Amino acid sequence: MPTRWKRAMITWSSRSVIAQRVLYGVRIAFGFILLLFCDAVMRLRKVDQEKHKTRLVDEHALCQMKVQQFYAQRNTYLTGITMFLGLILISTHSLIGQLVAGDGTGSASNTPRLTTSGPGSSKAENERLKGQLEDARKELDELKKKDRDMETLKKQADSSHKEYMRLADECEGLRKKLGAASESKKDA
Repeated sequence: MPTRWKRAMITWSSRSVIAQRVLYGVRIAFGFILLLFCDAVMRLRKVDQEKHKTRLVDEHALCQMKVQQFYAQRNTYLTGITMFLGLILISTHSLIGQLVAGDGTGSASNTPRLTTSGPGSSKAENERLKGQLEDARKELDELKKKDRDMETLKKQADSSHKEYMRLADECEGLRKKLGAASESKKDA
């Protein structure tokens, strides 16, 4: 379908009284399906509880129990999927309605314009760009300061590491001397 026809149909469906009534009916049906889903979940829980409570030896009763469980699970899945698809349908309709409303009122104001017309708009554009440039310069200065701080911190960490290693070597040397001195005292 051509885009013009699609747009006309979407506009009609979002603004038509008939379409609004259909949407109202869909919401009522959604509420009814929600009740059916709750009933199916309750029935499924009831069947599961009965299954755990009773010990059936008769094959006919066991088969009947499995059939009830199957129907309860089927109803739960069907109503759950129907509710999910109903939610998708309602949200899609509302999003399309917002899109159509946005196209007619001012979607052009949301998109940035590259071309400006008139002397007033170019001055406003220049002021906005100057403000953005000033913000970018401030951010650049902050980043440079953080970079300097990081370099200073790295130098401090490196010097602390070197000092630690020097002290560890010195400590090891003193321990060796102490160990040698204690052995010489034991021998004497």
